[in-house]
Amino acid sequence: MPHRTQQQRRNGTGVQTVVQHRPRRAHEPEKVAAAIRGALDSGVPALLQKLISSYHPMDIALAMRDLNREQREAVFELLSPAASGIVLEEVDDDVTVELAEATEEGELAEIIDTMPPDVGADVMNLLDQEQVHRILEHIPDEESDEIEDLARYAPDTAGGIMTSEVIFAPMDLTARDVISHIRTRQIPPESLLYIYVVDDERRLRGAIDMADLVLARPDQPLPDFMTADVISVTADTDQEQAAKIVDQYDLSALPVVDDTGRLVGQVTVDDIIDAIQEEHTEDLARMAGTSPRDVLSASSMQVAALRLPWLAICFGGTLVSAMVIKSFTELLTAFVQLAAFIPVIAATSGNAGLQSAAIMVRSLSLGHQQQAKVGRVVMRQLGAALVMATIVGVVAGIAGHLIMGAPQMGLVVAIGMFFAVTWGTTMGAVVPILFDRVGIDPAVASGPLVSTINDVVSLLVYLSLGSVLLRTWVP
Repeated sequence: MPHRTQQQRRNGTGVQTVVQHRPRRAHEPEKVAAAIRGALDSGVPALLQKLISSYHPMDIALAMRDLNREQREAVFELLSPAASGIVLEEVDDDVTVELAEATEEGELAEIIDTMPPDVGADVMNLLDQEQVHRILEHIPDEESDEIEDLARYAPDTAGGIMTSEVIFAPMDLTARDVISHIRTRQIPPESLLYIYVVDDERRLRGAIDMADLVLARPDQPLPDFMTADVISVTADTDQEQAAKIVDQYDLSALPVVDDTGRLVGQVTVDDIIDAIQEEHTEDLARMAGTSPRDVLSASSMQVAALRLPWLAICFGGTLVSAMVIKSFTELLTAFVQLAAFIPVIAATSGNAGLQSAAIMVRSLSLGHQQQAKVGRVVMRQLGAALVMATIVGVVAGIAGHLIMGAPQMGLVVAIGMFFAVTWGTTMGAVVPILFDRVGIDPAVASGPLVSTINDVVSLLVYLSLGSVLLRTWVP
């Protein structure tokens, strides 16, 4: 019964430097970094080695963010291949590249060979192709082929986050056969979630939960207790969609097949968690008008470069707002009190749009609107907009009357605010849906874009109302 695993290499002698018989406690990255800097400053290599061996590789990976390049390289040189693999997996991408460039290719190959194939492929995708080819020459053919196969998939797809370490068995085996196989091999825990049953062409025919396998009669054939209707995805399925499927069906792992139905790997729950975090970070960044790289970047210039394009769009929008206000100079000269509520109208419209857009983007992300009719969704948002607009409009009208001392002014403010909230809420709901329908990330619509549009339109309507109504009522 075939099974591919890297566990034997991960359990090599190098890992003993980070294993203890008592439970470890988590360390604060800042304190770990400070301790490492102190050991480096002491100039005593044995002290640094002893300190590093006392920390879990994850603690070291998190502390790398607070060390400079020279310090990171000094620490990385002292780690065992297994610990180095964990650090390379967990640090930011730019640090991974930096450490890889500072490591001799033979040593780097040994480190990558200790990693699960999917993680090794992720690291390889960050490196220069010439360097990748040289590294693969140091890795056994079977493992290097596996890494190359996984590296072919886009990083944001099921193929890009899956592992090829799966247990699969032909249909003519029994429960005893599978259990005997598991007992005689060192298999990673994440591969023991499901046993996949395949035919002679390795096409997926069923899945068996580990608990069902243990409880089955030893001589019971696998087809008798397998689940035949298996939920699976193809390798090119978007990772966000894969995460939704795992959540929807409460799966611990999701099998991945090719276009012919052949089993090629599985996406485990830890990979799904990483994918969800990545997608959530991406949504938040785009809602703020920046890039996910903004979160991880240590360069002020890079952060500025990521944010400036959206700020430029917002700046252009405010210039349009300024032009709108300028076109009503005569009105504002005659009724200067109207200018007092310009920022109130614009801010309220923008905030209403952000509220609606944030809820809609999250609903789309979770798939809640997948089956709902767009018209019904928009009508629900419009109903909420009318209720909020009425309440806020009445309050704004009363405030306008009291502040400006004229009921006509208060009425203009009330109507303008009613429209601003209604328009802002509706736009916040509609634009993400439209973006989603045309294949654009709806999170892009929920930040500066919606706010800018709402500001311009709400000011135009507010001042137009003032021009029409006040010139009609006031001689």
